[in-house]
Amino acid sequence: MPKLNWKLIGIVAGAVIGVLVLAVVLFFVFFPKDLAAREAERRIEEATQRDLVLGGEIELTFFPALGFSVENASLSNPEGFDEPARRGGAEEAETPFIAADRIVFAVALMPLLSGDIQVKHLVFEGAELRLRAKADGTTNWTFPTEEEQETTLEDLQLDNVQLIDSLITFQGAEGEPLSFEDVDARLTLASLDEPANLEAALDYRGERLNIESAVAQPRAIIEQGTSPLTATVRSALLEASYDGTFDSAAGALAGSVQAEGSSLRRLLAWLGTPMEGDRGFGPFSVASQMTSEGNTIALTEAVLRLDALEARGALNLITQESGRLNVTGALSAANLDLNAYLPEPAQGGEGVEVSSGWDTAPMDLTGLRALDANLNLTLGRLIFQRMNFTDVALGLRVANGALDARLSRIALYDGSGSARLIADGSGAVPRVAVELNVQDIQAEPLLRDAIGFDRITGRGRIAASLVGVGRSQDAIMRSLSGNASFNFNDGQWKGVNLAQMARTLQSFASGQAATSEGGATDFAELSATFAVADGAMATDNLRMLNPYVRLDGRGLINVGAQTIDMRIAPRAVNSIEGQGGNATVAGLGIPFRVVGPWSRVQFRPALEDIVQNQMRDILSRQGTDNPLGRLGDTLFGRTPAAPAAPAEGTEAPAAEGETPAPAQPAPQQERPRNPLEDIFRRATQGEEKQAEPPPGN
Repeated sequence: MPKLNWKLIGIVAGAVIGVLVLAVVLFFVFFPKDLAAREAERRIEEATQRDLVLGGEIELTFFPALGFSVENASLSNPEGFDEPARRGGAEEAETPFIAADRIVFAVALMPLLSGDIQVKHLVFEGAELRLRAKADGTTNWTFPTEEEQETTLEDLQLDNVQLIDSLITFQGAEGEPLSFEDVDARLTLASLDEPANLEAALDYRGERLNIESAVAQPRAIIEQGTSPLTATVRSALLEASYDGTFDSAAGALAGSVQAEGSSLRRLLAWLGTPMEGDRGFGPFSVASQMTSEGNTIALTEAVLRLDALEARGALNLITQESGRLNVTGALSAANLDLNAYLPEPAQGGEGVEVSSGWDTAPMDLTGLRALDANLNLTLGRLIFQRMNFTDVALGLRVANGALDARLSRIALYDGSGSARLIADGSGAVPRVAVELNVQDIQAEPLLRDAIGFDRITGRGRIAASLVGVGRSQDAIMRSLSGNASFNFNDGQWKGVNLAQMARTLQSFASGQAATSEGGATDFAELSATFAVADGAMATDNLRMLNPYVRLDGRGLINVGAQTIDMRIAPRAVNSIEGQGGNATVAGLGIPFRVVGPWSRVQFRPALEDIVQNQMRDILSRQGTDNPLGRLGDTLFGRTPAAPAAPAEGTEAPAAEGETPAPAQPAPQQERPRNPLEDIFRRATQGEEKQAEPPPGN
């Protein structure tokens, strides 16, 4: 076998390669650039029925693709989308569908060597792509089909189209335009009947997005039909995916969607609806079936997670002209802890330290301005501050920064009832209103969790309608106004044994204070109604029925200051009547005062009342013919009378050494039939400017 002459083979191969390179170089040197450009221009205009303008000098290029390039090129809009641009009041040329600083026409090498010009790639550098959609469904990104003309985009046989450092804008029939900047995108399209793939990276509102998408039937998209579509979006704020269909005629989507992110608060701020504060609205995720058309997105079979909340149901999301999101629908959840979205309370941990007072930190309700909502929620458990509700049916409405939560069904503290909460963050100063009507509840845990008072046990009814205004929890509690009432049965007043005190006149006569340490008073019924103003609850009809004690009382429970000042008149009687018994049964009256902060309530005798009662009893026995009897009628009357109310703006005189009883609040002005409805109406309609709170609130 003869030996191969590798040196000769190398010389021959090098000569062949040199000839080929020389041929290519000579071809490009003498390549008819202008002819190729005009041929490409003709083919594109024939396929699109639009004007392609190629300006500037035509040059050969090897990067980013082999072919030729031209500067300042543009493709016009279809008929009906011609919108002249105006600058400085003067009308200029019509805005094109796409305009680029430079277009590179990449050609196939082998056909080029035989003289056949086949443009396989289009590369747009520094382009501006303007997408438009009209109310009738027509768009400027659709092109003629085979049914309309002989030559179409498919005849161009473009393998892919690429954008480098470009801008894409989208203007729908309504709403603000969308703008995507610094776009680097590649659309791979071998045929209109084969899947098209899009890879893109772009900036939207300062965040970089990476997008991957696949269109199964590009022809359907071009011809305003429907095609399967998949897409994924990745960014620092959001990762989302879609798998469904796209109707290019209506711009509608239908399929399954998944999305998740580390902060809903940051995502909303990025989308143009920022929320103040820093509590809640953190990690989130969505998994749902979705339909989207126009400004409306409908989610069905949805599983939504936000912070520790997981809810299931259906939602409609509508982007309003104001840019604010409107959410409607129905959801169910096992647990909803509202404390994650409210300011941190002053009383921390489990239990209540009432001596610490209400929280004075500024209360921020401006987050309610981020969206509008009308939702029906079914909750297994609802937590608000220290209160726990179960089996909750909640109607939630948010409009213009005001929240109206209506609990048509709640179970709480072994009882049931209804409630309503309004939180108004539409103005400079927050307003809160509460309406509560519950029956058969356990008094001790409810009062402890609601206002930090744990001295009453029993089961019964509570009704309240209260309104507060202020920049903090403390200010709101000190401004409460409205009315309240309660009626508890078969319970205890912890901290004092009234029966023992009623039978031990000597301890009262000593003038020493009786502390609340130890002891308890059983009762068959304990009830009162209150008028509430400036954070203080005033009553003159407190009553308690015990088999051997009757009790009447009047005074103030100051919710804002967390203090109590009541004048109590228990009477020892020989009657075993309980609930519904006669509270006026005569007996030995031993009045005393209940005073102090809730955490250190003291019980002490009202000595002047004891002496007065004794004198009344002695003088009333003398008869009307006796001078002493007539004196008794003059001083006290034949029947013990209620103390005369002091004149408006004055306080009743107090006995020496005794703290005067607080004055009853002035009669309230006539209120609307439903003050909560009035507050929400004014907040949502903006009919009344909110008043500034008093200094210190």
